[in-house]
Amino acid sequence: MSSKLRYLHHPASQPCRTARQFMVENDIAFEDEVVDITTNINETQEFRDEYNPTGQVPILCDGDIRVWENVAIGRYLNEKFDCPAHWFGATLEERTRVNIYVQWYAYTLRLGGGAFHWTIFAPMIYGKDKDFSAERRKGYHVLYESIGMMENYWLKNSDYVCGDEITYADLAAFHEMVSHHAGNIIPEKVWDKHPRLQAWFERVAERPASKAVSDWQYEVIGQILNDGLEIPFSRRTAVLKGTEVHGGQNNGIPHLGEKDDFISQVEA
Repeated sequence: MSSKLRYLHHPASQPCRTARQFMVENDIAFEDEVVDITTNINETQEFRDEYNPTGQVPILCDGDIRVWENVAIGRYLNEKFDCPAHWFGATLEERTRVNIYVQWYAYTLRLGGGAFHWTIFAPMIYGKDKDFSAERRKGYHVLYESIGMMENYWLKNSDYVCGDEITYADLAAFHEMVSHHAGNIIPEKVWDKHPRLQAWFERVAERPASKAVSDWQYEVIGQILNDGLEIPFSRRTAVLKGTEVHGGQNNGIPHLGEKDDFISQVEA
């Protein structure tokens, strides 16, 4: 088995940044291999056969072993390198809370990434003449429900998502919020309704590894918003974040065209 890990990723991807920060936090040596997801390279059959049948990144290569899905990568590395117990929990109760979070986030906060994707990248992929308002609404609905849960449940009684120490759950949540923060996706008046979330975000953002892993996203998204940077996309497909899902909490079926809906309530 190779002594050096290979990490296939792209810095625009929230899950890629999550697993990458875990390696940086734990001083795990790896070969950094950026996969250009603006092309269709990761969607070719050759790529899928070699690395991941879904074609998605991140992917960790450890000799002949292929690990995909960012939480699975984190767990693999945590066990392989016997990382500090706080990352995935030292006790059964702590491990259970992390497990609950990373499964909850996968179909809530992660899908809320559609608010970012359909605002920032979709016009460059599919054309600026297309109307993505319906997709953005669906993404925003899931996003707003998710940050409400972050504020009122996950961060209600602790400094971090799963307790008083940082865990892998915080990295997963943080990098979702990095994209929204860099893209000015969440209006200030909505941020102001979530003081615990804001304080947590600033706390995690101050970590040196957070800054190092997030630099690309802030720099490039800033150039898109402020300088009109155009990224040429030759691919014409994408993971449809937030487009075919309803909110995961208790706010009903949201996307029927009602004017007095959940999104307008949050933004009021």
